[in-house]
Amino acid sequence: MDARVRNVFAKVAICALIATTSTVPALATRPHPENSIPTKSQADWIAVAVVAIGAAAGLAIYFAVRPHHQSLTGCAVSGGSGLELQNQGDQQTYALTGEVAAIKPGERIRVSGKKQKNSASATQQFLVEKLAKDYGSCTSAPAAP
Repeated sequence: MDARVRNVFAKVAICALIATTSTVPALATRPHPENSIPTKSQADWIAVAVVAIGAAAGLAIYFAVRPHHQSLTGCAVSGGSGLELQNQGDQQTYALTGEVAAIKPGERIRVSGKKQKNSASATQQFLVEKLAKDYGSCTSAPAAP
């Protein structure tokens, strides 16, 4: 879900929340009947409305604050197809594309970006959007793929 769709979703959720919680002044001026206790059916619908509003607010908050990019940490190495990253998390090797000018082979780094769809190539690709952190040189020499 891209940022524009998230913004529209958040605006719709906020408008729905405001519309359901606003009071109607005309109802406040009407006299109340002696027995103004809601029926069981009305109470059930009130509970459904409260749960729906809570779920919508929870979804809006989730989509607003969830991380949008993935990050990988590992050692950068020169591979057959260019620069590669041996991820220490899942022990996979990723071919790096995108903003790789600042990345040097033999360095332990954390990059943020997006995993690309797996193509016919043996190694997965990772589109680097930025070099998040450079930890220095790798402590042990990574094995050649």
